[in-house]
Amino acid sequence: MSDIKNELSKSPIFRVLFIDDEANILRTMKRIFHGKPFKLVLADNAQKAFEFMQTNTVHVVVSDMRMPGMSGSEFLAKVAKDFPQTYRIVLSGFADLESTLEVINKGQVHRFLQKPWNNEELIKAVENGITQYRLVSKDKQLSKLAILQNKQLNEINGTLEDQVEQRTKQLKIALNASERSILALKKAVYNLLIINPYFSGAFAKSVSKAAVDIAQEMGVEKKVVEAISFAGFICEIGMVGLDSKVVTTPFNKLTPAQQDAFFTQSSKAQLILSPATQLQNVTDIIMHQFEYVSGRGFPNNVAGADIPIGAKILSVARDYMRYRTGKIDGIEHSVVDSLDKLANYSGLQYDGSVINVLKKQQLAASEDRFDIGRRSHQIQPGMVLGESLFNENDILILPQGHIFDEDSIAKIKALEKRFKMTLSILI
Repeated sequence: MSDIKNELSKSPIFRVLFIDDEANILRTMKRIFHGKPFKLVLADNAQKAFEFMQTNTVHVVVSDMRMPGMSGSEFLAKVAKDFPQTYRIVLSGFADLESTLEVINKGQVHRFLQKPWNNEELIKAVENGITQYRLVSKDKQLSKLAILQNKQLNEINGTLEDQVEQRTKQLKIALNASERSILALKKAVYNLLIINPYFSGAFAKSVSKAAVDIAQEMGVEKKVVEAISFAGFICEIGMVGLDSKVVTTPFNKLTPAQQDAFFTQSSKAQLILSPATQLQNVTDIIMHQFEYVSGRGFPNNVAGADIPIGAKILSVARDYMRYRTGKIDGIEHSVVDSLDKLANYSGLQYDGSVINVLKKQQLAASEDRFDIGRRSHQIQPGMVLGESLFNENDILILPQGHIFDEDSIAKIKALEKRFKMTLSILI
């Protein structure tokens, strides 16, 4: 225990301040609270007590009512205004109605105890005050943390929105160029997609080829086959601007929230391609590619009969290549395994007739019909790069035709490590 004159400014774990102008009562408080797990500070007048609180944290105050100079009511009113978190207790021998109402109204006290007091009741009141102070402090800390986390989340969302807006503007500039032919327009859209290091030209070409092969085998009219072909090339366009983790992480390893974000690509693709009215048939295929024939899918739960044939074909070709390249579960499945994976969802997610055509084509082939690209650890000195590689700022890393040596292979591996991604390299 200590007198207010020599109390250090260094805050103990908890500090309780008693104010009373009678010295014998202050001595009694020392005896009652001896050994308690908090610092007891004594003051013989309210002015000294309030000055002490200006430079020291006080968790609980216990004040007499009638004292010379500043009264207990005035003191507690000032504490309520300047230190609202401090728990306030009145200990007084004057229980008249007028003074009681004054201290309750002005001082906003939490407890009112009469003299003579019950020691156990007084101790319990102080302990309750400390408990409440701790709870209020914890609540404020959590509120500050929540505000900080919300601010950080808003900053992250703002950055992602800026990325989407920037990339969408680039795509719309290309799509709105009326002087370009359809062929030039398609090339511009495709180039804007694959220069992003998170997207693979080899994957896009393989999806397109698989979809076209299926469509031709099924006797789809030439105009629709052309739309299917280009839809295969840009089937991932709705993922432009998504968090890189959503783009590069195998689907089955995404969190539920990330999977929800993954499926927003259908709507985003429609938004990105909407200015290109010449590509409406392609847009329809891409935006329905995640609809399930069972009537459950994205974005509109369209029933099987209402899903465009191009979207049914694209979904099978796309996920066949996703199984082959490890985009679904992180495992690069064989031809047979990939076909079996698709067959498990025949009639639910995929059109069974489309799967059957793909299966017939793949099992009849003497070798793999598609180049799924190679990983960096599969590249050997002397191999020739079949497609240019760019970084995230659209700066050329290695040009098409580059002959790999040990230095360029190391450069590719360093790039993947830096951006936490896996490139599919066409040789």
